[in-house]
This record gives sequence, structure tokens and C-alpha cells, in this order.
Amino acid sequence: MEETKNLSSRAIGNAHGPIYTSKEVEELGIPHSEPAPKPKTCKYCGKTLYYEGIVLCGIVAVWRTNEPRRCDCEKSVEFWKRWDAKQEERQKAQALVEEQEKRRQRIADILGRSGIKKRYLSRSFENFIVNDVNRKAYETAKSYVDDWQNNRDKGEGLYFEGTCGTGKTHLAVAVAMTLINQGVPVICKTSIDLLADIKRSYEYDSLTSEEDVLSAYMTADFLVIDDLGKEQTTEWSASILYRIINDRYENMLPTAITTNYNADDLTEKLTVNGNREKAKAVISRFKGSSSCVTMAWEDYRAKGKSNGK
Repeated sequence: MEETKNLSSRAIGNAHGPIYTSKEVEELGIPHSEPAPKPKTCKYCGKTLYYEGIVLCGIVAVWRTNEPRRCDCEKSVEFWKRWDAKQEERQKAQALVEEQEKRRQRIADILGRSGIKKRYLSRSFENFIVNDVNRKAYETAKSYVDDWQNNRDKGEGLYFEGTCGTGKTHLAVAVAMTLINQGVPVICKTSIDLLADIKRSYEYDSLTSEEDVLSAYMTADFLVIDDLGKEQTTEWSASILYRIINDRYENMLPTAITTNYNADDLTEKLTVNGNREKAKAVISRFKGSSSCVTMAWEDYRAKGKSNGK
């Protein structure tokens, strides 16, 4: 009884059982089948540091061989405090990577990768032809992705408006591809394809529900909606687009939109049953939380140049 009391008073508990240093094991006469690892010496104060054993049913079940019990001298305590903080940062970073991978896999399962079409996979900042006319647009997009962490934290988006063939899609895809290469879960779709994905969830043999698809669009770290306004506007399509854009806005998730229309024309395109104010409010709210670029110049495709769409 006295021996049990002595053991309990000197043990450090954990989820597996009481823990004793090898020195305490010898002093208390606790049986062990394996010899304890050789002690180490504190590099700061010279104190002998003993390895720990987990005691189950009165015997040492296993020795903890990664490190001996930490020294309690001031310099050692300070060292381990910094080390633990760095370990916590590494674990958080690893958890973020794993969470991003889960979201990427979820997007792939529901939508099939990022949604970027084969024609646009080669679009990059490196092959965007910069000139005096489009330099501001290029620099806005490039600085956005260079400052991605800050823009993500603020929920800042991108809004490209302008005429056909001025390079809006090229820059939007260049941003998306850069983020994909950094491991960020990204979806890049035209508004028409986005709506088609949701319609497919209504088919009788679909393995995904409408909410599954909507959730993928609403929770991706970065969403590009290309060619907004080209879709046939119905009460259903407007409702879906409003819901996605507004949900992401409220949850501070960055979105990029490209459109061939200015704000007034896009408002008209998205107006259903005369409810112009709702469309106007959604566009205004989105533009207010985005870096906006107007790209209204000659069609590069018509001139045979490569920035294209």
C-alpha cells in the first residue's frame, strides 16, 4: 500500500498511464523488461536528464525514447518555449495544407479539377503581351496574386470589365493558375458552365446534389466566374448566381469576375422581373470589395495577337 502511494505521488500522468524517469524507476524499484536509454546532459546547466517510462500494472510498459525529460533551468525552459511555438506553427501549416488538399479533392470529386478548359491552361503572366494600353490591367492582376495572403484575409476580389478579346480571361486564368501552383483550391468556370454543373445535379442518376455543387462553389478558396452576363438570364439562374456571389462576399472568400459589360449593362442583363435594384446591389457590393479593371480597347483576336479572350 505504501509502495503504491509512493508511486502515485511521484508520477506524471498522461492518457496512457503514470510516467516516471529512469532514475525514479530505479529508486522505486519498478520492474522493467527493457533497459532505459542512457541519460543526457542539459547543454545549458549540465544537469543529468533522464528518459521517461510509462508504467502500466506496476511495470514499465515502454520507454519514451524521443527525448529525456526536459530540464527546468531558465535557459532550457526558454529554449523549449521557442521550440514548442515553432512546432505549433509547423503543425498549423501542415493542417492547412491537409485541409486545402481535402477541399481540392472535394472540388475534383464534384466538378472535376479546377474547371479550366484545355485552351486556357497555358495562359500565364509570362506569356501575356504587355503594352502601354494594358499595363495597368496586367499590374493589377499580378500585384493581386503577389499579395494573395493579404487579399485572401480581406476577402478582396478581382473585377475585369471590358470589350471582347482584350485579355480579361487570360489575366483571370493567369491568377488562377498561379494560385493552383501554390496549392490553393481554385475553381475557374464560365457562368454558363457553372449553371450547367448545377443543372446536372438535378438528373435522376446524378451522384451529387444541388447543395453539394453550390457548396463547392461557395467554399473554394478562389473562384473565377468568367463571362458573367453571357448566360441566359432566368429567375433561377439569377437566383443561383446571386446566392454564390453574395455568400462568398459575406464569408470573405475572394472571387474574380470577368464580363464584357459595364456595370449598367450587366445590371440590365441580370435583372429579372423588373427587379433591377437587386442586381444593381449585388454588382455594386461585389465591385466595392474588389480591385476593378476596365479593359476597353481593340480586340486582340481580330488583330491576330495572342492575349485574346
